[in-house]
Amino acid sequence: MNSYSQENSEKDIVVAIIDTGVDVNHPLLRNNLWVNPREKDNMKDDDGNGYADDLHGWNFVSNNNDLTDNHGHGTHVAGIIQQRTRSSRVKFMILKYYDPSIPANDNLMNTVKAIRYAIKMKADIINYSGGGDERSPMEEAAIRDAQEQGILFVAAAGNEGRNTDLVGYYPAGYKLNNIISVAAMDSQKRLLASSNFGTGSVDIAAPGKNVFSALPGGKYGYMSGTSQATAWVSGLAASLMLNRPWEALNPEGVKKALVKSGVKDRQLSRKIRSQTRISNLQAELNLE
Repeated sequence: MNSYSQENSEKDIVVAIIDTGVDVNHPLLRNNLWVNPREKDNMKDDDGNGYADDLHGWNFVSNNNDLTDNHGHGTHVAGIIQQRTRSSRVKFMILKYYDPSIPANDNLMNTVKAIRYAIKMKADIINYSGGGDERSPMEEAAIRDAQEQGILFVAAAGNEGRNTDLVGYYPAGYKLNNIISVAAMDSQKRLLASSNFGTGSVDIAAPGKNVFSALPGGKYGYMSGTSQATAWVSGLAASLMLNRPWEALNPEGVKKALVKSGVKDRQLSRKIRSQTRISNLQAELNLE
Protein backbone atom coordinates (compact mmCIF):
# COMPACT_ATOMS: atom_id res chain seq x y z
CA MET A 1 0.00 0.00 0.00
CA ASN A 2 1.51 3.31 -1.04
CA SER A 3 1.52 6.57 0.89
CA TYR A 4 -1.58 7.92 -0.87
CA SER A 5 -3.73 4.95 0.14
CA GLN A 6 -2.46 5.06 3.71
CA GLU A 7 -3.35 8.72 4.04
CA ASN A 8 -6.84 8.14 2.63
CA SER A 9 -7.56 4.68 4.08
CA GLU A 10 -10.08 6.04 6.58
CA LYS A 11 -11.66 8.69 4.37
CA ASP A 12 -15.41 8.32 3.84
CA ILE A 13 -16.61 8.30 0.24
CA VAL A 14 -19.61 10.57 -0.24
CA VAL A 15 -22.10 9.67 -2.98
CA ALA A 16 -24.61 12.38 -3.83
CA ILE A 17 -27.82 10.63 -4.93
CA ILE A 18 -29.83 13.08 -7.03
CA ASP A 19 -33.19 11.35 -7.23
CA THR A 20 -36.66 11.14 -5.65
CA GLY A 21 -35.45 11.16 -2.04
CA VAL A 22 -34.62 8.21 0.18
CA ASP A 23 -36.22 6.37 3.09
CA VAL A 24 -33.66 7.53 5.66
CA ASN A 25 -34.99 5.08 8.24
CA HIS A 26 -34.61 2.01 6.04
CA PRO A 27 -32.52 -0.61 7.91
CA LEU A 28 -30.31 -1.13 4.85
CA LEU A 29 -29.54 2.58 4.49
CA ARG A 30 -29.75 4.37 7.83
CA ASN A 31 -26.09 3.71 8.71
CA ASN A 32 -24.90 5.12 5.38
CA LEU A 33 -26.34 8.62 5.60
CA TRP A 34 -23.98 11.51 5.06
CA VAL A 35 -24.07 13.99 7.93
CA ASN A 36 -23.32 17.63 7.29
CA PRO A 37 -20.54 18.19 9.85
CA ARG A 38 -21.29 21.86 10.41
CA GLU A 39 -25.08 21.68 10.62
CA LYS A 40 -27.21 21.30 13.75
CA ASP A 41 -30.90 20.48 13.96
CA ASN A 42 -31.90 23.94 15.18
CA MET A 43 -33.83 25.48 12.25
CA LYS A 44 -30.80 27.62 11.37
CA ASP A 45 -28.36 27.65 8.48
CA ASP A 46 -25.35 26.92 10.69
CA ASP A 47 -22.83 26.43 7.89
CA GLY A 48 -24.02 29.39 5.81
CA ASN A 49 -24.60 27.38 2.63
CA GLY A 50 -28.14 28.69 2.16
CA TYR A 51 -29.94 25.57 3.43
CA ALA A 52 -31.17 25.35 7.03
CA ASP A 53 -30.91 21.97 8.77
CA ASP A 54 -29.55 20.16 5.72
CA LEU A 55 -28.27 17.34 7.92
CA HIS A 56 -28.36 14.61 5.27
CA GLY A 57 -29.01 16.65 2.12
CA TRP A 58 -31.83 18.75 0.72
CA ASN A 59 -35.26 18.56 -0.91
CA PHE A 60 -35.08 20.95 -3.87
CA VAL A 61 -38.71 20.25 -4.80
CA SER A 62 -40.18 21.59 -1.55
CA ASN A 63 -37.11 23.63 -0.56
CA ASN A 64 -36.75 21.97 2.84
CA ASN A 65 -34.91 19.09 4.52
CA ASP A 66 -37.72 16.54 4.14
CA LEU A 67 -36.06 13.73 2.15
CA THR A 68 -39.11 11.43 2.11
CA ASP A 69 -39.23 9.20 -0.96
CA ASN A 70 -42.86 8.95 -2.09
CA HIS A 71 -41.85 7.36 -5.39
CA GLY A 72 -39.46 4.57 -4.38
CA HIS A 73 -36.87 5.11 -7.09
CA GLY A 74 -34.30 6.93 -4.98
CA THR A 75 -34.50 4.40 -2.16
CA HIS A 76 -34.00 1.55 -4.64
CA VAL A 77 -30.97 3.27 -6.16
CA ALA A 78 -29.43 3.92 -2.74
CA GLY A 79 -29.93 0.28 -1.77
CA ILE A 80 -28.08 -0.93 -4.86
CA ILE A 81 -25.13 1.34 -4.13
CA GLN A 82 -25.03 0.11 -0.53
CA GLN A 83 -25.11 -3.54 -1.60
CA ARG A 84 -22.23 -3.00 -4.01
CA THR A 85 -20.05 -1.40 -1.36
CA ARG A 86 -21.17 -3.10 1.85
CA SER A 87 -19.32 -0.43 3.79
CA SER A 88 -20.46 2.09 6.38
CA ARG A 89 -17.71 4.37 5.07
CA VAL A 90 -19.73 5.07 1.93
CA LYS A 91 -22.11 7.90 2.82
CA PHE A 92 -25.21 9.02 0.93
CA MET A 93 -25.89 12.72 0.42
CA ILE A 94 -29.61 12.74 -0.41
CA LEU A 95 -30.65 15.39 -2.93
CA LYS A 96 -34.31 15.23 -3.93
CA TYR A 97 -34.88 16.91 -7.28
CA TYR A 98 -37.78 15.10 -8.96
CA ASP A 99 -41.53 15.37 -8.69
CA PRO A 100 -43.70 14.03 -11.53
CA SER A 101 -46.37 16.65 -10.80
CA ILE A 102 -44.18 19.67 -11.56
CA PRO A 103 -43.05 20.98 -14.99
CA ALA A 104 -40.03 19.33 -16.60
CA ASN A 105 -38.14 22.62 -16.55
CA ASP A 106 -38.55 22.81 -12.77
CA ASN A 107 -37.08 19.32 -12.45
CA LEU A 108 -34.15 20.49 -14.59
CA MET A 109 -33.55 23.56 -12.44
CA ASN A 110 -33.68 21.37 -9.35
CA THR A 111 -31.11 19.09 -10.95
CA VAL A 112 -28.73 22.00 -11.50
CA LYS A 113 -29.20 23.19 -7.92
CA ALA A 114 -28.56 19.67 -6.62
CA ILE A 115 -25.36 19.30 -8.65
CA ARG A 116 -24.08 22.61 -7.37
CA TYR A 117 -24.96 21.62 -3.79
CA ALA A 118 -22.98 18.38 -4.24
CA ILE A 119 -20.00 20.39 -5.48
CA LYS A 120 -20.19 22.87 -2.62
CA MET A 121 -20.47 20.11 -0.02
CA LYS A 122 -17.61 18.13 -1.58
CA ALA A 123 -19.21 14.90 -2.74
CA ASP A 124 -16.88 12.35 -4.36
CA ILE A 125 -19.46 10.80 -6.70
CA ILE A 126 -22.74 12.07 -8.12
CA ASN A 127 -25.28 9.40 -9.07
CA TYR A 128 -27.87 10.69 -11.52
CA SER A 129 -30.43 8.29 -12.94
CA GLY A 130 -32.61 10.70 -14.90
CA GLY A 131 -32.33 12.61 -18.13
CA GLY A 132 -33.94 13.81 -21.31
CA ASP A 133 -33.48 14.51 -25.00
CA GLU A 134 -32.51 18.17 -24.79
CA ARG A 135 -29.19 19.68 -23.86
CA SER A 136 -29.07 22.25 -21.08
CA PRO A 137 -26.17 24.72 -20.98
CA MET A 138 -26.76 25.28 -17.26
CA GLU A 139 -26.72 21.55 -16.50
CA GLU A 140 -23.62 20.98 -18.62
CA ALA A 141 -21.84 23.90 -16.94
CA ALA A 142 -22.64 22.51 -13.50
CA ILE A 143 -21.25 19.08 -14.41
CA ARG A 144 -18.17 20.73 -15.92
CA ASP A 145 -17.62 22.49 -12.59
CA ALA A 146 -17.93 19.11 -10.89
CA GLN A 147 -15.29 17.79 -13.30
CA GLU A 148 -12.95 20.61 -12.31
CA GLN A 149 -13.39 19.56 -8.67
CA GLY A 150 -12.59 15.93 -9.49
CA ILE A 151 -16.12 14.65 -8.89
CA LEU A 152 -17.21 11.53 -10.77
CA PHE A 153 -20.65 11.82 -12.42
CA VAL A 154 -22.34 8.45 -13.07
CA ALA A 155 -25.34 8.88 -15.36
CA ALA A 156 -28.03 6.63 -16.80
CA ALA A 157 -27.87 6.14 -20.58
CA GLY A 158 -31.69 6.16 -20.70
CA ASN A 159 -34.47 3.68 -21.41
CA GLU A 160 -35.67 4.49 -24.92
CA GLY A 161 -33.90 1.58 -26.62
CA ARG A 162 -32.18 3.85 -29.13
CA ASN A 163 -28.74 4.82 -30.36
CA THR A 164 -27.85 8.01 -28.51
CA ASP A 165 -25.02 8.68 -30.93
CA LEU A 166 -27.82 9.66 -33.31
CA VAL A 167 -30.39 11.08 -30.88
CA GLY A 168 -28.80 12.44 -27.74
CA TYR A 169 -29.74 11.76 -24.13
CA TYR A 170 -28.55 14.12 -21.39
CA PRO A 171 -26.80 14.55 -19.02
CA ALA A 172 -25.20 11.18 -19.88
CA GLY A 173 -24.33 12.42 -23.37
CA TYR A 174 -22.33 15.53 -22.52
CA LYS A 175 -18.72 15.23 -23.69
CA LEU A 176 -17.15 15.61 -20.27
CA ASN A 177 -14.37 13.46 -18.87
CA ASN A 178 -15.97 12.94 -15.47
CA ILE A 179 -19.16 11.34 -16.85
CA ILE A 180 -19.66 7.58 -16.99
CA SER A 181 -22.72 6.79 -19.11
CA VAL A 182 -24.24 3.43 -18.16
CA ALA A 183 -26.35 1.02 -20.21
CA ALA A 184 -28.35 -1.86 -18.68
CA MET A 185 -28.00 -5.60 -19.27
CA ASP A 186 -29.88 -8.69 -18.10
CA SER A 187 -28.69 -11.83 -16.27
CA GLN A 188 -27.79 -13.37 -19.64
CA LYS A 189 -25.33 -10.51 -20.18
CA ARG A 190 -27.37 -9.02 -23.02
CA LEU A 191 -28.35 -5.38 -23.28
CA LEU A 192 -31.95 -4.75 -22.33
CA ALA A 193 -34.12 -3.96 -25.33
CA SER A 194 -35.13 -0.77 -23.51
CA SER A 195 -31.56 0.36 -22.82
CA ASN A 196 -30.05 3.14 -24.86
CA PHE A 197 -26.66 2.46 -26.43
CA GLY A 198 -23.98 4.14 -28.53
CA THR A 199 -20.30 3.57 -29.22
CA GLY A 200 -19.67 7.29 -28.92
CA SER A 201 -22.05 8.15 -26.10
CA VAL A 202 -22.29 5.16 -23.71
CA ASP A 203 -19.29 3.96 -21.69
CA ILE A 204 -20.14 0.71 -19.96
CA ALA A 205 -22.93 -1.82 -19.27
CA ALA A 206 -24.06 -3.09 -15.87
CA PRO A 207 -26.88 -5.25 -14.47
CA GLY A 208 -30.26 -3.52 -14.74
CA LYS A 209 -32.88 -6.26 -15.04
CA ASN A 210 -34.98 -7.21 -12.00
CA VAL A 211 -32.47 -5.83 -9.50
CA PHE A 212 -33.41 -6.49 -5.87
CA SER A 213 -33.03 -3.55 -3.52
CA ALA A 214 -34.60 -1.37 -0.84
CA LEU A 215 -38.02 0.28 -1.09
CA PRO A 216 -39.67 2.88 1.18
CA GLY A 217 -41.24 1.69 4.41
CA GLY A 218 -38.39 -0.71 5.17
CA LYS A 219 -39.47 -2.92 2.28
CA TYR A 220 -37.59 -4.57 -0.60
CA GLY A 221 -38.42 -5.26 -4.21
CA TYR A 222 -37.33 -5.38 -7.84
CA MET A 223 -36.86 -2.65 -10.43
CA SER A 224 -35.33 -2.61 -13.90
CA GLY A 225 -33.62 -0.04 -16.09
CA THR A 226 -30.51 1.98 -16.65
CA SER A 227 -31.16 3.67 -13.28
CA GLN A 228 -30.39 0.40 -11.55
CA ALA A 229 -27.31 -0.18 -13.73
CA THR A 230 -26.10 3.33 -12.93
CA ALA A 231 -26.38 2.70 -9.20
CA TRP A 232 -24.44 -0.54 -9.67
CA VAL A 233 -21.55 1.38 -11.26
CA SER A 234 -21.66 4.10 -8.60
CA GLY A 235 -21.35 1.45 -5.92
CA LEU A 236 -18.39 -0.19 -7.63
CA ALA A 237 -16.75 3.20 -8.15
CA ALA A 238 -17.13 3.94 -4.44
CA SER A 239 -15.56 0.55 -3.68
CA LEU A 240 -12.62 1.42 -5.89
CA MET A 241 -12.14 4.68 -4.04
CA LEU A 242 -12.19 2.85 -0.73
CA ASN A 243 -10.04 -0.14 -1.65
CA ARG A 244 -7.76 1.05 -4.44
CA PRO A 245 -7.52 4.83 -4.07
CA TRP A 246 -4.22 4.97 -5.96
CA GLU A 247 -6.21 3.93 -9.07
CA ALA A 248 -9.01 6.38 -8.37
CA LEU A 249 -7.19 9.69 -8.14
CA ASN A 250 -9.68 11.25 -10.57
CA PRO A 251 -12.81 10.34 -12.55
CA GLU A 252 -10.81 9.19 -15.56
CA GLY A 253 -8.81 6.88 -13.31
CA VAL A 254 -12.02 5.34 -12.00
CA LYS A 255 -13.30 4.80 -15.54
CA LYS A 256 -10.07 3.11 -16.59
CA ALA A 257 -10.08 0.87 -13.52
CA LEU A 258 -13.70 -0.17 -14.08
CA VAL A 259 -13.08 -0.98 -17.73
CA LYS A 260 -9.90 -2.87 -16.84
CA SER A 261 -11.77 -4.92 -14.23
CA GLY A 262 -14.83 -5.54 -16.39
CA VAL A 263 -15.35 -8.13 -19.10
CA LYS A 264 -14.78 -7.39 -22.77
CA ASP A 265 -17.74 -8.69 -24.79
CA ARG A 266 -17.83 -8.79 -28.60
CA GLN A 267 -21.61 -8.53 -28.47
CA LEU A 268 -21.11 -4.97 -27.25
CA SER A 269 -18.70 -3.98 -30.04
CA ARG A 270 -21.35 -1.91 -31.85
CA LYS A 271 -23.19 -0.86 -28.72
CA ILE A 272 -20.80 0.42 -26.03
CA ARG A 273 -17.69 2.58 -26.27
CA SER A 274 -15.56 0.30 -24.09
CA GLN A 275 -17.23 -2.95 -25.21
CA THR A 276 -17.17 -3.76 -21.49
CA ARG A 277 -19.76 -5.07 -19.08
CA ILE A 278 -19.61 -5.18 -15.32
CA SER A 279 -20.22 -8.72 -14.17
CA ASN A 280 -23.02 -9.70 -11.82
CA LEU A 281 -20.38 -10.88 -9.38
CA GLN A 282 -18.64 -8.11 -7.49
CA ALA A 283 -15.85 -10.53 -6.54
CA GLU A 284 -14.79 -10.65 -10.20
CA LEU A 285 -13.71 -7.03 -9.92
CA ASN A 286 -11.29 -7.98 -7.13
CA LEU A 287 -12.67 -5.31 -4.82
CA GLU A 288 -12.90 -7.42 -1.72
